[in-house]
Amino acid sequence: MKKIFSFSKRIDPKLKNIVSVKGIKTIPVILEIKHGIDNSLKRKLSRIGFKIKYEINFINHICGSMPVRNFDSLKALVEINRIYYDDKAVLMGKTFAPVDGQDLPIKMKSQLLNGRDISIGFIDTGVHPKADFMKSRKRILVFKDFVNGKRDTYDDSGHGTAAIAVSSIPANEAGIVCAKAFDMCNYGFYSDILASMDWILELKDRFNIKIVVVNFGTVLHNSSHDILSIASEALCKNGLMVVSCAGNLGPESATITSPGHSSKLLTIGSFHMDNGKAAVSLWSSRGPTLYSTEKPDLVMPGHIPSEGFMGTAASASLAAGCAAMVYEKKKDISPDDAKSLLKLCAVSLGELKHAQGRGYIDVKKIEEI
Repeated sequence: MKKIFSFSKRIDPKLKNIVSVKGIKTIPVILEIKHGIDNSLKRKLSRIGFKIKYEINFINHICGSMPVRNFDSLKALVEINRIYYDDKAVLMGKTFAPVDGQDLPIKMKSQLLNGRDISIGFIDTGVHPKADFMKSRKRILVFKDFVNGKRDTYDDSGHGTAAIAVSSIPANEAGIVCAKAFDMCNYGFYSDILASMDWILELKDRFNIKIVVVNFGTVLHNSSHDILSIASEALCKNGLMVVSCAGNLGPESATITSPGHSSKLLTIGSFHMDNGKAAVSLWSSRGPTLYSTEKPDLVMPGHIPSEGFMGTAASASLAAGCAAMVYEKKKDISPDDAKSLLKLCAVSLGELKHAQGRGYIDVKKIEEI
């Protein structure tokens, strides 16, 4: 007799199809716990074959996998508020062979500010210890691999190294804290992303981390199961500024990816020069968002020849470096205040707001705040 599963708003709609597919025996899920994660709940989960992968303390979630046949038993646990499918997000940048001698369309370096004493957290494919990251001091402060469990720094894709190099254009003295949550194909499980966020938050005070760069996204059709935005907003509440890419799904409207569509995040689209005039890149995602929020907040150059990197991930990385400059100058401001200051330092491209936001960041204005 075929097993019949009943679903409610507690259950991620993606799970409805997955548990009904013949041949699938185990499913990866993320559990939102109503109260604390205690031993009693762990024993109950163990009895139904649930294998815990991570406990995500900052948002009170558990990640793991379990047999499909016991899914009804999982749903019956009153301690669980919501059940998400542990899906994958994709990074929003593309690497290519670096090209020297091509300048960016706007000035990105300051004579006064360089991100000194500020650290930036990256959730990406890892980082290669380039000489540029070691020149005046060892800038790679700490690295953790949530994909393969390796101890030494590495990057089997190049995306993370490129993103960090781009952020270093305006902030070449900022500390680097890197979590590898994405594989060599630029995909990463939500669970590894959440664990990376939890880890970065634990290190926040030790390394003076002020900014977290989330250069990834996913297309969301259901706002009630937006775990990436929930987690990103929790980082903001804990004093971290989250800089997100807008996504590479333009030029259509309403294409901002999650978590970039969250109102709490600083969301960055891309622009380029077209016959001497600044224009939002066709592939840069546009607003409005699923929540009717005006996005993106800003745009930055999305094609960085010197680092061989393009996409809204490149743009967000540049903006993160600019944010480090703001924190260098205004050390104790809140993420909301830092976000507001960056928007005040913007120069309009003269395009629609749902494409350009406030415009691009003028480094000279950061020096003057």
